[in-house]
Parts: sequence; C-alpha cells; structure tokens
Amino acid sequence: MQNETALLTGNAAVAEGDAKLEGIGFRRSARDPQYNARLVEAAHVWEDAMYGGGVDGIKARATLAEALTTSDFPILLGAVFDKELLAQYQQITPVWTQYARRSVVRDFRPKSLVDLLGGQGILDPVGQGVEYPARKLSEAKYELTVGKRGARIPLTWEMVVNDDLDAFRDLPERLAQGARDTESHTAVSQLVNASGVNTAFFNSANGNAPTSLALTADNLDQAITAVSTRKDSEKRPIVIPGFVLLVPPALETQALRIVNATEFELTDAATGQKLRVGNYLRGKVTVVVDPWLTVVATDNKAATRWFLLPAPTTPRPAVTVGFLRGHEDPDLRVKSATGARVGGGAIDPREGDFDDDTVQYRVRHVVGGATTEPIGTYVSNGS
Repeated sequence: MQNETALLTGNAAVAEGDAKLEGIGFRRSARDPQYNARLVEAAHVWEDAMYGGGVDGIKARATLAEALTTSDFPILLGAVFDKELLAQYQQITPVWTQYARRSVVRDFRPKSLVDLLGGQGILDPVGQGVEYPARKLSEAKYELTVGKRGARIPLTWEMVVNDDLDAFRDLPERLAQGARDTESHTAVSQLVNASGVNTAFFNSANGNAPTSLALTADNLDQAITAVSTRKDSEKRPIVIPGFVLLVPPALETQALRIVNATEFELTDAATGQKLRVGNYLRGKVTVVVDPWLTVVATDNKAATRWFLLPAPTTPRPAVTVGFLRGHEDPDLRVKSATGARVGGGAIDPREGDFDDDTVQYRVRHVVGGATTEPIGTYVSNGS
C-alpha cells in the first residue's frame, strides 16, 4: 500500500500543483493563499479517501466523489494522480534489471554501443634493430534505439459521477504496471520472439547457437565451461565474473534446486563409482525467473528454454534496455478540450470533453532495447 510520503501534502502539494497546472495552460500564483489552501485540502481529501477506514473514510470518499464534478478539486488532484503513478512505478521492481544493462540516450536517433577490439594480444618478439610491429584495431558496433509507447484511457463523465471512484481508484497503479511491463517485454524480446530464440543473436557465427540440453547440474556445468573456454577476436580468454541463469517459471524449482544444492552426486566415467562433491556452482550463478519469456515466445519449447547470460554489471553485458534522457519515467496527462464558459473562465478537464463528455488520460513511456556482446551467452531449448 502506498505510504504517506508518496502523497502530496503542504508545500509539496503547492509546488507540484503549480507545475501541473502550468503544464496544461492554467496559471495561478502559488502565493495566492486561497489557492494554496484548496490545493492542500485536495491532497488531504485524496489521502483520506484512498486510505482512510471506517466512517471517516466513507465520508472522505463521498466528499471526493462530489468534488470530482462540482469543484476545482479535480484539476488539483491531477498532480496527485501523476505523483501516485510515479510512486507506484518506482515501487515495482522489474526483473529485467537482473540480466540487462540500463542505458540512457539523448534522442530518438540510434545510439552506437562500440566495443573496441584489438591491441590486447600477446606482445610480439622484437629483434635487435627491428621496427616494432604495428597492430590493427577494429570495433564491434551495436545500435540502441528508443521509441514512444503509450495508451489512452477514456472515461465518461457519467462514470465519474456514478461509479463512486471505481473508475479512478487504481488508475495510477494500472498505468505504472503497464510501463514496467513494457520494459520487461522489451528486454525479453531481445532474447526471444514468438517463434522461439532470437536467431539474429544466437547463431553459429556468434558461437552461441541454441543447443537441446535439459536443465541439469551437468548440463549447466557444460554450458559454463563452453562459455568460459571461448576466445575473443585476438584469441584471448574471456573472463565472466558472474553468470545469470535466466529461466521461465516452469524451470524455477529445478534451477533453484541446482544452484542452492549443498553437494552433487557424480559418477566417475572410468570406474562407475559414485562421488559426492560440494556445489561449485553456488556463488557463481544467480537464478533469475522472468515470466515474460513464455509470453513473448509461444513455441513448444518456451517452457523448457534456459539462458546463461553474463551479469549486467560485467564488462560484456548481453542485453541493454534504453531510456530517453529527461523522460526516463512514464508521463501521465489529461486531455483539455472542454471549451470555455459562455460567461468566460476555464473549465476543468475532468468536467468532460466539449464534444462527448469523455475524460481522457494518456500515458507515454519511451523505451528501447538491443543485444550487445554475444560471447558470454548460452541458450538451450531443453530436451
């Protein structure tokens, strides 16, 4: 449940209200005592209506229901709705941050993520009086592009009047969840698509073509060995400090059983003797469960597919999720097309549109994704 610090009160309500009013073209000085008092009152009524219990809560909800259609509270409460959306958004911990790196871009043009290669191989022997051999540098280029995502939620004036706030109560929460879900969908879509594995990234040319191994301790060990023994473009060994075992919900129990086991029972290939060894995977692999893997991918291997990825904090991340600088958070607005009073004066947008009496909210979120370095990745479709 939202705590009090996420609600507008006192001077914070005044400052936020001024900013929101100015944003929709309605200016009024925050130094106006009557305005300030109404703004603070609106914030307190909202708090009591949403979180108050008993008779006081019922009275507050009745007061707010009336205010939504008969006073200037709705325009003031727009700031509260926006702040509630941001608070709810920040409270939702996304899964993708555990396996993808966050990046911020300046505009909508592709951002180049460049990995400079070359110059790091073993030094060549140099004879007496012989010129030092020159080395070539090359680069691998990955592009990240962000784009607008959004939705519009129309409510009718009658809904506002008759529905006892049901149409409004969870609006910020719904939009906040939608924004976070968009990020999750974007991250997972770099790894899979509706048909299965993203073969533009997982392929033989990149050295990480999909395998068909079930998720077992032996096969996970085999995957780690395969990745750890790869060489870069100069035949240098790669170092992955930490791995993420990314699985769908159906493999969560199996993944945790493997990684959290105290010890393994192994069979000596030569003698057939049973051996018990400590779990050498603990501390090296972190299990991450992302349910969006089986939402984006709908093929018959979606529930058995597992990924081994470098941790996002390592020098070779596999996935990047990008945001637009200055617009990293979702933006909530209300449409202002109410017309004007015959006698003059602005009309609150929540009194309904001039043409059809609808009250329309719009949310915008700018996000994008890209795959980057494939050398530290492994994927299996399962047996």
